[in-house]
Amino acid sequence: MRTSRTKLSRTARSLALQLPFVVASLHLSGQSVSQTAETPLRFEVASIRPHQSAGDEPSNRQIFPGGRFVATATTVRALIRIAFGTDDNRISGAPSWTDNETFDINATTVNRTEVTTAQQFQRLILSLLEDRFQFKFHREQKQARVYWLELDKPEKLGPALKPSTPGSQPNMSTNSNGSRAAMKVSNMSMADIAAGLRRQAGRPVEDHTGLKGNFDFQIEWAPEETPDSADPSLFTVLKEQLGLKLQSAKGITEILIVDQIAQPSAN
Repeated sequence: MRTSRTKLSRTARSLALQLPFVVASLHLSGQSVSQTAETPLRFEVASIRPHQSAGDEPSNRQIFPGGRFVATATTVRALIRIAFGTDDNRISGAPSWTDNETFDINATTVNRTEVTTAQQFQRLILSLLEDRFQFKFHREQKQARVYWLELDKPEKLGPALKPSTPGSQPNMSTNSNGSRAAMKVSNMSMADIAAGLRRQAGRPVEDHTGLKGNFDFQIEWAPEETPDSADPSLFTVLKEQLGLKLQSAKGITEILIVDQIAQPSAN
């Protein structure tokens, strides 16, 4: 499996290549779809068709200049994840077809308005779900196991964790081939880094480092450490290279409850 999560850049084209992670990190930092102060965008035209599979094709979603959104072989559950910046284990009530059926989408914003922020992208995907899939939802909170991201030793950073260079572009990407995972971060806050570790750690991660400012680093680890692994575990790499640790704790997590969703309305 290969994923690439976040990239905030100067153009709408490059923004979209990494938007799923951007959305997730903004949501966990408190900037959820219901809190954005920006004027919400909507799609004026949206063609949604069942994907005609020609084999094991990867899902792909991109925003292009002129407010054009193109998705191929995408599931409705993936759209829900993007709209709310959440994971599968925090979505409840979605029927099986949202996982099993894939769609091709070609949509354009009203007046071809450009999509330049992750918050705008969230709102667009949510409006698409509401308009074409009759999507309704509510949120519930429950106690769950989380990790606190902390400094391993007070006021001491690891050798690979560096303060960001002023003016550098925010970027976070995570890739995995099953035996090795890699994470590259540029100009990101600890809150965003904690959000980015959520899926790799297997549970929500909260920033308790007390570190201000933005940071750069690049790390590699073994997703499933075995005796013959060439790389150490994520926990070991965080401690030895970044001077950070994941401390198990209890916390509150938000669950998205799907109240209603239906097959897409006709084009």
